[in-house]
Amino acid sequence: MRLIHTAATIITMVTTASAALKPLTPELMLALARPSTASLSPNGQLAVLSASRYYLDTNKSIRNLHLVNLANNNTFSDLTPQAPDTNHDNALWLDNDHVAFLSKGQLFVKTVSSDTEPYPLTHFPVGINSVKFNQAANLIAFSAAVYADGSLAGAKERDEHLKHYKKDTALAFDTLMVRHWDEFVQEKKNNIFIAHIKKNGDKFVVDGEAINLLLNTGLESPVIPFGDQGDFDISPDGKELVFVSKINTPDNAWQTTTHIYTVPTAGGAAPKSINPESVGAASHPVYSATGKSIAYLQMLKPQYEADRNRIVVHTNGQSRVVAQDWNRSPGSILFDSKDETIFVTAEDQGHVKIFQIDLETETVEAIVSEHAQSGLSLIDDNTILYSTASLTTPNDLFTVDVKSKVIQRRTHVHADTLANIHLSKPEDVWFKGDKGKDIHGFLLKPIGFDPSKKYPLAFIVHGGPQSAFNDNWSTRWNPNIFASAGYVVVFLNPTGSTGYGQELTDAINNNWGGSPYIDLMKGLDHVLETHSYIDQTRVAALGASYGGYMMNWINGHTDRFNCLVNHDGIFDTKNGYYATEELYFPEHEYGGVPWDPKARENYERWNPANFVQNWKTPTLVIHSDKDYRLPITEGLATFTVLQRKGIPSRLVYFPDENHWVLKAANSLRWHAEVLNWIQKWTAHPKAAAAAVDDDDEQSVEFLTSQVKLN
Repeated sequence: MRLIHTAATIITMVTTASAALKPLTPELMLALARPSTASLSPNGQLAVLSASRYYLDTNKSIRNLHLVNLANNNTFSDLTPQAPDTNHDNALWLDNDHVAFLSKGQLFVKTVSSDTEPYPLTHFPVGINSVKFNQAANLIAFSAAVYADGSLAGAKERDEHLKHYKKDTALAFDTLMVRHWDEFVQEKKNNIFIAHIKKNGDKFVVDGEAINLLLNTGLESPVIPFGDQGDFDISPDGKELVFVSKINTPDNAWQTTTHIYTVPTAGGAAPKSINPESVGAASHPVYSATGKSIAYLQMLKPQYEADRNRIVVHTNGQSRVVAQDWNRSPGSILFDSKDETIFVTAEDQGHVKIFQIDLETETVEAIVSEHAQSGLSLIDDNTILYSTASLTTPNDLFTVDVKSKVIQRRTHVHADTLANIHLSKPEDVWFKGDKGKDIHGFLLKPIGFDPSKKYPLAFIVHGGPQSAFNDNWSTRWNPNIFASAGYVVVFLNPTGSTGYGQELTDAINNNWGGSPYIDLMKGLDHVLETHSYIDQTRVAALGASYGGYMMNWINGHTDRFNCLVNHDGIFDTKNGYYATEELYFPEHEYGGVPWDPKARENYERWNPANFVQNWKTPTLVIHSDKDYRLPITEGLATFTVLQRKGIPSRLVYFPDENHWVLKAANSLRWHAEVLNWIQKWTAHPKAAAAAVDDDDEQSVEFLTSQVKLN
């Protein structure tokens, strides 16, 4: 195995001539604090957030709580100590002086005004997750994984029995799903419980037994694999809970149908669906401040996980869609205190904005328009607390006056660390894509940029495919890592991307290697023609998931790139159907199951495996064993073709990662491998490739129409 330089060494080697600013290395990026959504005190004067930090010397991450005094110059302090193996999260205020938080599966309480140690609040038989608190009724709602009897104690008892008496390791299944995301589906299911708490002397304690609100219903919530406390909400008076659930039936693997239910918190009553006719996915249910209404997000198309989210407000047994003609897809909802306005976050042209919607007139207005917003809380009728991240900084807390739109920064978590670090600001790129569509993306200049010099290009393709590159921070595929390594970085939002209207998102359906590929090639032509400092003989293309698919598709349709990086990409669309877990995705994208003759033509038309005879470009293949969305065989097949054809290639395999490389040490290795690869192949010029023109567009259609069906 050849020597792999660390990513930091690589970046240092190409930036030693730079001036005062230091490069953003993967080591520095991963060591930055990662703040969570803030939890606001009842009086709106204090906020608590958790933040994780990775320590390279110990190869460990620590997550602890921080206190922000919004009423006193936004002072920022540690609420819980940064001790080894600390993992404090899911903070919630019991009153203005006591914060509960999760640690090792149980709730603990910290008194804000004193230096006393946190004390345990819960002692449940099994670990709990996704906790919410209602002060009016003094109850907590939480999730726990339990067996069919719905009992917390029963879950512990059966776990211990299986641990001691089950000798084999077999799992048996009678229906799909067998596995989901990165885990095999277990017998235990997520249920929502409630428990009351009370003050006993100077401490909070649990009052009575926990009640399973989903007992004997066959419902599961939060919904795996990514469900959390956003899947349910407690009414303001504490008497009712609303939640989202998929019914546990065999067709879950090929349907996205989810329903919104309400259930009394007293227990003993069956949940009732408020959207029983729904055939699409529903999510993010929230009560209004008065408790008279419930709002949630609803998709209409079955099997389509990227359908537009409609805002539904349910009042007195009646539901109505709000701002039905608004061509954006919200991701969260917050009511004002009077049930007159809702605030939502939604992608819009490369940003995640905050919009306010008048519930009477249904007018939509952006109140925060730059970067990426999340985690909204209402401080008072005029002020929202939220988090903002961008391509140049991770999350910090801000407030906005909803009337004046004046924004105030409340924290500077990363200011000192990033003060002397080069972070290239994004420049907008607009061009005409396939069929004359306006396509948008971003460009970053490299560290130490000199317009008189020539620089290699890192051309990054996003996954999804129904997603987008936004002005947001990420520790995966952070464009500024490549800019600090000396690259111009271009990352575009072609056909299929979100935030530019549903028509563009939907246009990738049964069009995977068509319009998106043409958009990308036209976009590449555009930046090469309009930015003379880019060396068009030194261009690397990189992508993950659908972006990895596109690397394989590119390899079969052009040799204009010096090299490719394919992370967890699709090799064979048809065979991949039989091994993935969420069957609704390929069935929607290609119009059915692959044994249906008409749908099979679609699978084959856009199948990279049908064009391997054209592959020429050196390719780095990265794949992980616990990626059950696109199993390891996709990466192995890609590498097999490359090796059998004698194409320079390398396979990097992570046995303990899923569709994403999340562990810090693995991420460092990932960055080292990727930067080594692209710098090896872009160190020397490649013959300039001709630009894509109308003949090239026709050739794409010709090539895909010539596929022979076996």
